[in-house]
Amino acid sequence: MQSETDGTSSGPRRRVKLSDVARAVNVSDSTASRALSDDPRISRATRLAVKAAAAELDYVPNAAARSLRKRHTLTLGLLIPDLRDPVHGQIASGFEEEAGRNGFSVIMVAGDSQPARERVALKVFAEHGADAVAIVSSAISPREARERVDPARLVLVQPDHRTLPRRPGVAVPGVILTDDAGGVRAAIAYLVDCGYRRIAYVEGPAGATNTLRAEAVAATLHERGVAGRLKTFPATGETWRAPAALAATIAADLPEALVCYDDKLALALMDALRDAGIRVPDDVAIVGFDGIPFTAISNPRLTTVATPAGDMGRQAAASLIRAIREGAPPDGLVVSPELIVRESTRQMAGTPDGSGSADERRIDAPSARR
Repeated sequence: MQSETDGTSSGPRRRVKLSDVARAVNVSDSTASRALSDDPRISRATRLAVKAAAAELDYVPNAAARSLRKRHTLTLGLLIPDLRDPVHGQIASGFEEEAGRNGFSVIMVAGDSQPARERVALKVFAEHGADAVAIVSSAISPREARERVDPARLVLVQPDHRTLPRRPGVAVPGVILTDDAGGVRAAIAYLVDCGYRRIAYVEGPAGATNTLRAEAVAATLHERGVAGRLKTFPATGETWRAPAALAATIAADLPEALVCYDDKLALALMDALRDAGIRVPDDVAIVGFDGIPFTAISNPRLTTVATPAGDMGRQAAASLIRAIREGAPPDGLVVSPELIVRESTRQMAGTPDGSGSADERRIDAPSARR
């Protein structure tokens, strides 16, 4: 193998540098760089000569150096709690798909819902020169996130924090979230229309989202004339891993229907209740939230409030890329979920069946925009 330097010795081929091209045409490095970028300040003859020398020497621009000169790296940072979680995985997949379509790479870090790890992740993004950052369901507050990342290059996806206003129809700049209250309203309205009255809420991890969903259940029941205080069953973000104790508590005071914080909890409870001799939906109906793929293949298949997680990831990446290219702050977006009716709920005896079919049905949630 010939070397590039003497034409005879063997060894790895030395990378051709910009200085080599400049030397071949007898111009400065800065002039060669401008010529390759078609800078009009450089004469046409010099530009042609530099390009010809670059082609002859097989010069390939250094992407890292070029990124530093242009002050962007075509890289986006994505901080998520857990890649193993189906919802977060769908968001990440959509985000990476949109980024790649626009020529951007993604640095992805899982923060495990721990503030210290999230802060380290944001430092990693900064050290690698990420042009913009998306944070999904962060443990740190939106205020701290905006202190650590330029707000003009930051998108918060599904933030679960009490300081963030979540008013119907109001999209906060740089924030992408679902209209959880609208989705819950659709689920409760459907259950009431099916004849259910003793409806309970199974909580999730403590946070603004859990509070909002519980309040939406109670408010909708009140609006639909269902008297009495809402029955709630305490749970955490990890209860789905070992749901037997919760299932026993529910079985001892069984309502007609359960609305669960999320699908993982709903699916786990459905199995645990079956082990306790409780049939779904004959003895109790169950509704989940998120619309993860497993809900369509469970037995029985789960009725759920589905959120477009993949699309939210794509929207987050697209918003950041627009911010980078146009210099405008990232957009805010409120996404409407969809109620998917399946076999874990049924029409109660003595009520008219308006389904018209035993197959899966989809019901749009009431619009968040007034």
